[in-house]
Amino acid sequence: MEIKIINTDPIFDYKRACLVTKGKQITRCSYPDTFNDEVRYWVKHFVAGHSCLRFIHFTITDKLPKSVIMQIIRATKGHPQPEVQSSRPDWTGEERSNNPYEEKIFTMDFTPESFIEMMKQRLCQKTEKNTRKAVTNWRNEMVTSNSPIVVALGLCAKAKCVYYQSCNEIEPCGCWADNLYERFIDK
Repeated sequence: MEIKIINTDPIFDYKRACLVTKGKQITRCSYPDTFNDEVRYWVKHFVAGHSCLRFIHFTITDKLPKSVIMQIIRATKGHPQPEVQSSRPDWTGEERSNNPYEEKIFTMDFTPESFIEMMKQRLCQKTEKNTRKAVTNWRNEMVTSNSPIVVALGLCAKAKCVYYQSCNEIEPCGCWADNLYERFIDK
């Protein structure tokens, strides 16, 4: 797995977008003092989930089974952009494989919003085991990164039930005592 932050200066780009919403323009900004301060900064803003986070882009490139890739690219909240290695016979010189576990290279452009929303879905216990394992590996690799923003993304990569403190699936996996819909009815 390879992760690449597209923005040259993500803090500046994010702060600039935030201040534009207040009718201000900037040419420079302040930065957190330490690695841990920057991780905390990003976690705070990722959890808040404001729209200006869409000004930050990063890609994840990996080689995974087709069945896993299809699960990942179908998580479309926040409009991530996928590209997947072709199986076209006129390009590859080989017939298409029927093997769902055939590995393919893919890359996906995310914003923090689209990544966190995808991880909420694909870290769920109801997700197919191979897919959950792949995105769990991503998260585990991210939290050990040398990049504070990547560490923060990894720390915010949680199943949706962790964010809701309840399950919102129609048929829950059993990790939580209640289902979110019950809270809406009972309260």
